[in-house]
Amino acid sequence: MLCSWLHEGKTRMKVALLEASHWHVPLYLDALETPGIEVVAVSDAEHVKGEAIAARFGSRLYSSAYELLEREEVDFAFVFGRHSEMPTLAEAVIARRIPFALEKPCGVNMSQVTRLRKLTEEADLYCAVPLIFRMSDLLSAVNGAEGRVPSDFNYMSFRFIVGPPGRYEAAGAGWALDPAFSGGGSTINVATHFIDFFRLLTGKEIARVSATMNSRTHRGAVEDYSLLTMQTEDGVIGLVETGYSFPSTSDEQREFSFTLSSNRMYAKSGPDRIEIRDRTNLAAGTRSLRLQLETDAYYPLFVKRVLSECRTGARPIASLRDAEAMMQVMDAAYASARQGGALQTLAPIAV
Repeated sequence: MLCSWLHEGKTRMKVALLEASHWHVPLYLDALETPGIEVVAVSDAEHVKGEAIAARFGSRLYSSAYELLEREEVDFAFVFGRHSEMPTLAEAVIARRIPFALEKPCGVNMSQVTRLRKLTEEADLYCAVPLIFRMSDLLSAVNGAEGRVPSDFNYMSFRFIVGPPGRYEAAGAGWALDPAFSGGGSTINVATHFIDFFRLLTGKEIARVSATMNSRTHRGAVEDYSLLTMQTEDGVIGLVETGYSFPSTSDEQREFSFTLSSNRMYAKSGPDRIEIRDRTNLAAGTRSLRLQLETDAYYPLFVKRVLSECRTGARPIASLRDAEAMMQVMDAAYASARQGGALQTLAPIAV
């Protein structure tokens, strides 16, 4: 897998941040202040955060990501931006054969992500997607409960309700509330992680999808509440509930809870922990393990992980193939919601 930095024997990796006004970018910055990493350039067409970020790293600032790519020598790019513009940005990076990480959802529909996946595979180019539950304490805890990820899940549910839509406007990303640019609301913005996590935990592809959505809390153009149901071919059920309705404050930003049920165990969330009961040994009671459930903590780990993978030529922790499968479910969820919750059947994704 191509990573020019690896093959050219450089001592420093030159990194670019494309469209730095995305609300996730601040979560990446501390991890980029690492020996051997040089943030050489920043682009910001939104003109909100780019100037401050460029000043922090002593980087050159561009109002156009395409001008940055024309002028700068870059070894790795972190690509953000409006969901609707991500595919074009990513194609420009691929055309220059720059290894990169692409913020989820990578586009506004599956066909866009399929095209990017094919282009990166044809170029044998590294691309990672921050589906961060793949490096979470929750995954480690589930894995540790039986010494492996259980293969006999019956169902799982996730509730992830974040703050109100105004937080995107406050962050300089009001475009997130316009479906023309974002593709939707809490489903495409938040449920992404749990669709991928369901696939990862079950080890199975999703065969059927249904969803209902509304915007009754804030009456905006995108949904601020969503209930998404997934089924594997053999009947494992995954439920994902998301929304923009939590009354956030700095000390409590969101509600995050989950339940995981397999033939052997039943696990549920506590405020900062997972509680596990072994069906084969009820006398043992409930085993409780502390978890890091503040998901923002995983983005710096993602930065370090992908730069290390690129250095060593390893495969990405989450790829555009994973994003493509997630977006197939996303397309089906919005189609179901438009049809009043009608069940959607998914076809296998062509290789």
